[in-house]
Amino acid sequence: MKLLRTSIIAVLGLSIFSAVAADRNQFTYTGLSYQHHSYDNLNFSPGIDVSELASQYNDSTSESGWRGFIGYQFNRYMAIEAGVTSFGKASFSITEEVTDANGKSTLNTLHSGSFKTIAGDVRAIATYPINDNLFLKAQVGALLWGNEFTSLTGTLDDLSTVKQTDHGASLLTGVGIGYGFNNVFAITFDFEQTEIAEITTQNLALSLLVRF
Repeated sequence: MKLLRTSIIAVLGLSIFSAVAADRNQFTYTGLSYQHHSYDNLNFSPGIDVSELASQYNDSTSESGWRGFIGYQFNRYMAIEAGVTSFGKASFSITEEVTDANGKSTLNTLHSGSFKTIAGDVRAIATYPINDNLFLKAQVGALLWGNEFTSLTGTLDDLSTVKQTDHGASLLTGVGIGYGFNNVFAITFDFEQTEIAEITTQNLALSLLVRF
């Protein structure tokens, strides 16, 4: 986390210094991002030892999502961006195998739940060109999120699920690298970090940007 913040400050500092002498390359852009979200210490079964279950317990604490966004580039060094993200849905399930009178086996889901989030964001982005095509990125912004979290409750002999709905605002930070193919298309690869419903959320994002 310290390394991430230091990198962001360094790139922002270089960009602000350079922006004083450069006010060209103003344009609007839009883009779509394929993202992989991972959730640290996400626990679908608090206080329950799922290893003792007679049925099969499965969970996933990382999943793919997407983000659509629009931005305005003030110059080669500074931009502002707004977007909407559908975060990857982490989930769990408890299943058991059931065999009918004909000997056919099917999987019956006893309990299931998820950690799912929709969010909007506004972020300031600093870009520092390495050459005419390659550039570094750093970003800081605010994430406004709405979250639904369904988890297990009860005992091993009497399980049920409970759904919690939450919303809030969190700091969003990130660093990345980009490559401009021409005056219209560019791609970026970013690492981002934020917090949703007290769960540290990390994201790897591959984005396509289109200038217009």
